Amino acid sequence: MNELEQRLSNGEAPDEIEAYLDGLEAAARLAEVRGLSGKAVGALFDRCAARPLSTDHLVPACVDDGVEVRHSGINSMPLFRRFEKRFLRAPSGVAPAGRLWGYNHQAMQAVTGPGYFVVDEPTDGEELTIDYHEVPPVRPRDDWPAVRGNDGFPSNLVYGFMRDGMRRVSADVCAGRACRRGKQMNTWFALVRQA
Repeated sequence: MNELEQRLSNGEAPDEIEAYLDGLEAAARLAEVRGLSGKAVGALFDRCAARPLSTDHLVPACVDDGVEVRHSGINSMPLFRRFEKRFLRAPSGVAPAGRLWGYNHQAMQAVTGPGYFVVDEPTDGEELTIDYHEVPPVRPRDDWPAVRGNDGFPSNLVYGFMRDGMRRVSADVCAGRACRRGKQMNTWFALVRQA
């Protein structure tokens, strides 16, 4: 059990967990988050209830449109736990202002597809949502995979009818929970924004 998981187990408050993570160097922060057990990833999400997240957390306002921001992730599943979510701010005139586009970069991508999604700024009182129902209308970058919808086989088994609710953990860390067809699933993940 690593230090972050121990702190979760001890019932530390979200502000204490945030201070701990923010005090670590980038490599140590990533190691702490990626060292969590599946159960602890779910506990991290639950602990951060009522901690809203904005699109600026995923792609900081200082980052130009079309510039990729990578988030290293860990999920609560028993296999294929490591992945990345890659985000960028969509170009103005092509998408609603401030919209993010992204996809899942992971080992099984050749089988499951890239799992493209969109993210809009949440309205007051709502959690930020990664929405797999809609995908970018164009390929966001030449070095990203071709855009595919999430409604065909086998992509629909992984990303179909999905939305991920997101919560802020710290300056560079957030946590999410998958929801399929409006029903919360017992699948959680945590992301660490890379510099």
